[in-house]
Amino acid sequence: MEILAPAGSFEALRAAVENGADAVYVGGNRYSARKSAQNFTDEELATAVDYCHLRNSRLYLCCNTLLKETELDEAMAFIRYAYAIGVDALIMQDWGLVRRVRQELPEFPVHASTQMTVTNSDGIAMLERIGASRVVLAREVTAKEIAAIREKTQMELEYFVHGALCISYSGQCLMSSILGGRSGNRGGCAQPCRLPYTLLKNGQPVTETLPLLCPKDLCLADRVQELKNLGVTSLKIEGRMKSPEYVAMVTRIYKQATEGTVSADDIRSMLKFFSRGGSCYGYFDGCTYGNMMDMADGTKIAGALPEIEKKQKTLPVTMQLVARTEEPLYLRVENGEGISVSVTGELCQKARTRATEKSRMEEQLRKLGGTAFYAKEVSVEASDDVAVAIKDLNALRRSALEQLEQKIVNCFHREPVAAPVQEEKKTYCKTETPVLCAEVNTKEQLKAAVDMGIERIYMPASLLADAKEVKDPVVLLPPINKELQTVEIGEKEGVCIQNIGQLAKMQGREITAGHRLNITNSQSIAMLQEMGVTRFVLSPELNMKAISSLRRHTDTFLEVIGYGRLPLMLLENCIIKSAYGCVCDEGEFALKDRKNEVFPIGSRHCGNIIYNSKPLYMADRILDIKNLQINGIRLCFSLENYETCCIIIREYQEALSGKKKEAPEGGFTRGHFYRGMQ
Repeated sequence: MEILAPAGSFEALRAAVENGADAVYVGGNRYSARKSAQNFTDEELATAVDYCHLRNSRLYLCCNTLLKETELDEAMAFIRYAYAIGVDALIMQDWGLVRRVRQELPEFPVHASTQMTVTNSDGIAMLERIGASRVVLAREVTAKEIAAIREKTQMELEYFVHGALCISYSGQCLMSSILGGRSGNRGGCAQPCRLPYTLLKNGQPVTETLPLLCPKDLCLADRVQELKNLGVTSLKIEGRMKSPEYVAMVTRIYKQATEGTVSADDIRSMLKFFSRGGSCYGYFDGCTYGNMMDMADGTKIAGALPEIEKKQKTLPVTMQLVARTEEPLYLRVENGEGISVSVTGELCQKARTRATEKSRMEEQLRKLGGTAFYAKEVSVEASDDVAVAIKDLNALRRSALEQLEQKIVNCFHREPVAAPVQEEKKTYCKTETPVLCAEVNTKEQLKAAVDMGIERIYMPASLLADAKEVKDPVVLLPPINKELQTVEIGEKEGVCIQNIGQLAKMQGREITAGHRLNITNSQSIAMLQEMGVTRFVLSPELNMKAISSLRRHTDTFLEVIGYGRLPLMLLENCIIKSAYGCVCDEGEFALKDRKNEVFPIGSRHCGNIIYNSKPLYMADRILDIKNLQINGIRLCFSLENYETCCIIIREYQEALSGKKKEAPEGGFTRGHFYRGMQ
């Protein structure tokens, strides 16, 4: 079982390796989901890779952000560099970048990031199809679900075991992005979940102002043997923003846990130095609601961390010295993997008075401090009358070890791969007026869409029985399907998938990829097309310039969300139950922030969707959307009643027909259309 430790700096990487990490994960100075970490320059990255490989550890590189159309070529140049210097695997989120890597560097291992929101074996099957070798499961996957997944796949499973927990499913949080322009999908999350909120019921406060979205830190140190029995391949520790001392301590504790030597006191000591409101088991045993939340005051427990114990992780070598009179000094050094070097030095002289003792030469050879090695065995074959200068012996030892180091790291280096000759990219131009589509969640909203003449309507399966007047209804699948959950729909309906796991069982239908697939470039579209998707809803994080660039490189059917309260967070935990009680059917609930913005809460299977405080509105800017040459404008209805839906649909219909519209009174947002994600 692998201990996978975080490293936001070289000092943290060294601390991880020296304290037992089998692998470390790092970010470069671009395309990493921890933009605020110190991270690694290209030169530091090459040094870090060699450092790990000399100490029998692996290095995984995070390229786990979403990419715009214009960034793909530069990202691939960086990945080709990582491939050449010997990075062991890439941790990736962007479907398009995965496609490019599989095409251009098919031997480069790809690990599917937790940002891909993989929660079931169907999702893993799709990842296997595109060539991924490992999946980082969503943190919300339980022990029972891991066991069920393991029965259906041999893929390597990675699971978070320690550190900060996001309240939202990773890859499904837009709160930082929409509210402040700092996208979690781009590594810039401002952590609005750590701020205080007030829970409202029917507009009235029912809690104090508290950090209602702030979970305790995760700690599974006493459950490691269970994880091993479940078939988990890698135990992942969160913390690329944390100090080397923290990384050293936590890595050491989890290494001891895998060896069965950790005690309850050891774990308590670790948590005493850093945790958020105590610790919890996360979702490992299922959601425990308020028990996993730090709603007191959000205070971090942060004691003075002990100094890092200065030690070196070293590997064994055997050394064979031959010192014969009138022959060059000879040294052969071999590591435990069969890699060896032989070097010769100065001519050995006959001793004038006293020969150099074998024990003295052996003692000198064993002085390997500051290197990646220790001398497991040393043999000396020497003439009885030979004299060996200590400086010559030291020089020979240094030369041998330097050559051995280089030979070892060269085993991991790969031949550089040149960028492929780029074919002239086709550009596409669409001129037809986009069609209006509606996404509905209630019978009232469905009736409004039908009455207003909307032909393409996305709806949950529960509304199909009420959609007899809809010629071709499209089933809007749930945002998440976990391993032991199923969705029953008819045999013919088109579907809008919301995660990659839903794609496996929907082959042969008309498939639309919803915005939760985070589609931001044409390569992502191409990959999903190869798996049977025909229509695509673009990420609401794209601005008009990025959409226009993407449009020029694909001729498929594209939709943008033109109206609606964007879902900012997707929660497995129910904040209403955690903070107040299991009463979500007793009224309308919302969160109010410190600026008095009110965010409605929707309930789903004892979890929540938190919606933006203001709806996205673009009817008065419809020409800007038409100029994007997209095919469809989706109106997403969440909380709206029949009358409001009819008004909104009419405004967009009139705008598309050329009637000038005015901005509505009251609060609304333009989303990212004019701003875009950082």
